This record gives sequence, structure tokens and C-alpha cells, in this order.
Amino acid sequence: MKQRILMRSEYDFFNTASTRWRDMDGLGHINHTIYLGLLETKHKDFIDHLHGSNEHEFGLQSTAAGLLASMKVMYIKQVRHPAELDIGYRITRVGSKSYDVHQAIFVKGDDDPAFQSIHTFVMFNFVEQKSIPVGDLIRNNLREIK
Repeated sequence: MKQRILMRSEYDFFNTASTRWRDMDGLGHINHTIYLGLLETKHKDFIDHLHGSNEHEFGLQSTAAGLLASMKVMYIKQVRHPAELDIGYRITRVGSKSYDVHQAIFVKGDDDPAFQSIHTFVMFNFVEQKSIPVGDLIRNNLREIK
């Protein structure tokens, strides 16, 4: 199945990041690994947004958190340093124990993304070390792609 590229207006939550000099590779554009690092760094902001605060159990003591199971990435266009970036998030699929989050990185002012990914998370109880059903917090934020 071909992954559809979503435009800026199709995302539900955004946070920002700035490129750094060290993010460039030998070709003078932002290295492909930097995009995944930015998503990992900024993902907690999205979780805090869903919860409405940052006062929730997170990490290895969590009894209900998304555990990354897989990702599909698409590099769409080059970005050069310096750049201000907007990172968009949208929950696009919810199953019984897993869900998908579309994420995209936009250069500030652009409507089309430079990078897009679909991350599949499995809901997991880290204390009991087992998968669990997806809860209402994720289900209530689902916006499927039409």
C-alpha cells in the first residue's frame, strides 16, 4: 500500500525544533538520521498534549504506554541548515492493542513536508511486561485518513 503524503493542515498537534550545524552531512543537507532523532526527542511533547499535562507515569514504571513496534519513513525533500522546523502529529489508526501515529517534519512556512513517518506503537504495561488494550485516550484522538 502506498503511503499518502499528508499536508500541514492534516496534522492535529505541532511542536518545533531548530537545525544545528552538526546536523549537516557531507552533502550539505540535514542527515537522514537527524529526523528520527528529532521525532524521538519531541515525542514526549505529543504524549503530554494527549494527557493535557506532563504529570503522568512515563517510562519503565508505566502501566499503560505506547512501545514503538515499527516505523515506515519517507524522505521527501532536502533540508539545509539553518532551518526552523515544525513537527506534526496525528493518530491515524487504532487497533485492539496497537495504534499508528503519522508524524511529519515541515520547514517553517512550507505546507508540504520534508519528511514523513508512520510509527506503530503497541500499548504496553512495563510493570507486568505485557501488551494491553488501547485505551480511550488514544481512541478519542483518532482521526483516520480518508
